[in-house]
Amino acid sequence: MKDFFHFQEDCTAAEIATLLARFHSSPTAWFTPLRDEYVERNADLAPILRAAPQNSPCWHLPWSGVDTGNVVMGMGNVSDEIAGQVHQLQIDSGVWAKVMTCEAFYPASEAAKRLVVIHGDFKPVNVLRAADGKLIAIDYDLCQVGPAVHEFGYMLMMWYGASKTTHAYRSLFVSTYLSASGCESGPEAVRDFMLDCEINTLVTFPGLLANIYDKEVPLLRGQPHPTAKATAGSADDSPTGLEIVDLLAAAVAQVRALVECCVNDGLVPTLFAREGLGSPVLFGWLQTMQANNMLRLFGIAPAE
Repeated sequence: MKDFFHFQEDCTAAEIATLLARFHSSPTAWFTPLRDEYVERNADLAPILRAAPQNSPCWHLPWSGVDTGNVVMGMGNVSDEIAGQVHQLQIDSGVWAKVMTCEAFYPASEAAKRLVVIHGDFKPVNVLRAADGKLIAIDYDLCQVGPAVHEFGYMLMMWYGASKTTHAYRSLFVSTYLSASGCESGPEAVRDFMLDCEINTLVTFPGLLANIYDKEVPLLRGQPHPTAKATAGSADDSPTGLEIVDLLAAAVAQVRALVECCVNDGLVPTLFAREGLGSPVLFGWLQTMQANNMLRLFGIAPAE
């Protein structure tokens, strides 16, 4: 790596994409009994998990909490007990089911829906060049099986997004990845896949609706919870978590008509630059997120 968010310049997009495609070609059958175990682990979630398709955010671990019963909090070394309380509050409020079964957040392209072995932490620090010159991936503790789009949503947040790479770089990366994966890799297929990946930044770890921030847990906005700050723990907060899901689902419907802008600049930067696509409530919440430094991974810094 050049630094935490960038690869060395001699490590090309095509080379990295080929490595990722090779990783995604690993067998997935081993995960079936584990998935069945997760489905039955929580009686509250079992009906949702049985009905949700395999490309639902339900199966984006560890963000969904299905595997451990805890959500990933990140900031401040939050204990498992508190993380479990936050997860249960999301379930009890109905917002967990709402976001996990919202079809607007599901990938539309067949390439993005493909079930693959996801690395889960594919970033510069976890890719090394071996003595023979080939690239290898390390650090497998977040490996899982899920739709390919979940890998790319994480990458867009950590090193691959519009604030860190060019559209030409990302297009080459995706076309090489799709070709190496045996998928259609023409311009339209690349565009559709890239749009699915941008939409996934809403529900990925550590995306817009992630639980990693100490100042706001977006899905619990509008109700008290163990890590709530003044900006996100009051019943007077608007929009609430349930309302945020609806606002973002409506925005995604509009963004699908703004595909070129979205894949060039990023979905969340597009929503921000266009002031919530005409929704003052959505834009006001995004401004709150900006003020709390919660849009930094999208390249949006707090206003001075």
